[in-house]
Amino acid sequence: MKHRIRAAGIAVRDNKILMLRVADEYSGEYWIPPGGGLEDTDATTKSALVREFREETGLEVSVGPLICVREFHETSSDRYHVELFYLIDSWRGELSLGNLHGLNDADYIQQVSWVDIDELEQYKVFPADLVSVLLPLVEQQRFSTHLGSYVQGDQDDVNHLD
Repeated sequence: MKHRIRAAGIAVRDNKILMLRVADEYSGEYWIPPGGGLEDTDATTKSALVREFREETGLEVSVGPLICVREFHETSSDRYHVELFYLIDSWRGELSLGNLHGLNDADYIQQVSWVDIDELEQYKVFPADLVSVLLPLVEQQRFSTHLGSYVQGDQDDVNHLD
């Protein structure tokens, strides 16, 4: 079985959440928070999320605290995912899919949009409990503790997450 670490960002403003409308041959069309897999050039999951937001939304973001962790097995590719959901503290720029040109998600991502939270239940979303579990954690500011990202060696006590 393959494994994938994915970081996703929750950006909320004026009762709207930033979402991507995506489509694939297994699940059809659905909405997800921006984010993506950790790549070789990413030092941490937070840096991966900054890169993914730039690619998928055109926004420059500041990544805040870890909200929660979700795991799932993608049976179509026999891949086990660990997703880390972070709060997006701030952002700047204009929404755009222009940075996707030439990337593997260019055909997968159909739209980036601020979606009214009250309307999310009419859409197929992942994670399925985004409205019932994840967004209440954000509203209540109930964040998980992330112990950090460390590198083996002489300075193995230095946290590289932030």
